[in-house]
Amino acid sequence: NASRNLNTQGLLKTGQYRSLQVTSPGYTNRYLRHFNGLGVTEVVTNTSDGTLKQDTTFKLTAGLADAACYSFESRNYPGSYLRHFNSRIQRDARDGSAQFDQDATFCARPGLNGGGVSFESYNFTGKYLRHYASEVWIASGFGKDWDSGSGFNADATWNVAAPWAP
Repeated sequence: NASRNLNTQGLLKTGQYRSLQVTSPGYTNRYLRHFNGLGVTEVVTNTSDGTLKQDTTFKLTAGLADAACYSFESRNYPGSYLRHFNSRIQRDARDGSAQFDQDATFCARPGLNGGGVSFESYNFTGKYLRHYASEVWIASGFGKDWDSGSGFNADATWNVAAPWAP
């Protein structure tokens, strides 16, 4: 399984907390976080406040729709996961529906920019977790704005990093 093969250094081990770092040149000080329920990226440093560090930390769980993939459970909102809705990433409490579980499952792939990891949507093949203008979406790189091809490979590749809030 491609997801498990990417588990070099144990960074994709389920049950552990991790932070997802942007790999796009000039933006590597940014991490995926949830803010007001939406997925965004924000600069995080050692002096950032505790809430920001909690918001940028997720528990890697076996994918809710496919255990060979992953779901990202919020560190500070247990039972809430990152999921896509109308392509936008948001944090929502798990509602028990198959739709939610599919929307909250992402399969690890070799990084589209040649390093790191890209996370492909379980139920929308070819769409990857992508940051654009500080917002996080699932995107294919074949549209416009947040789905544009410009910078897509780097914007859809993440460094799975040590958690800001262990």
